[in-house]
Amino acid sequence: MVTIETLFDDVKKEKRSNVDLVIERIKTLLIEQKLTPGDLLPSENVLSESIGVSRGTIREAMKILSAFGIVEIRRGDGTYIATAANRKIFDPLIFSLIITKKDSEELIQLREMMEIGVINLIINNATDEEMEELNAAYLQMEATSQARVDDLEKLNACDIQFHRVMAKLTRNHLVENMYNFVIDIFAPTINAHYALDVHKKLLEAILARDRELATNIEHEHTAIWRTTRKII
Repeated sequence: MVTIETLFDDVKKEKRSNVDLVIERIKTLLIEQKLTPGDLLPSENVLSESIGVSRGTIREAMKILSAFGIVEIRRGDGTYIATAANRKIFDPLIFSLIITKKDSEELIQLREMMEIGVINLIINNATDEEMEELNAAYLQMEATSQARVDDLEKLNACDIQFHRVMAKLTRNHLVENMYNFVIDIFAPTINAHYALDVHKKLLEAILARDRELATNIEHEHTAIWRTTRKII
């Protein structure tokens, strides 16, 4: 009979770092849906015995999985598989992006691909009323540009907020989290003085739900960023 405890027995046959083996087994069981959100994991003692590793190894693996938002450690209750997507799940990705050069062609392609996908989701999912929030974000950017021409920091903050609203309007939490990470990576390189006009055109295309035009403007947006970005 298969129980949640015996699901971990195969780990004994593998040869890798013990902590890595435990983490990999949890991942496999989640993919196979043998573990599901909200499941209570066996105790440290049971896991230690069934896998053939020390309790310290189990504890270390659970700390790592908790840091990634995969499990929730509830003191006095036990360790559970998390019940909702957590921003921490994307931490390994964000650190990978951080150590990649900001002008890496692969990273630039990732940004453009993400933004085109975000635009498509907004056009598909956002209501006209929700799109007014994007319009408001642009108007704030425009007002900041007119009022404080020399205040690049505030203008850049408005630029970033415009893109965060775009992320929100996808109505897809996974995409929102991933796109916000991409925004965070590129934020230090933004020079919004050169982007006001293209943001206006992008906004108008999105409001008109003109997918082809919005995609073309996004290519233009990327081209402008390539030539005006701040090198850090």
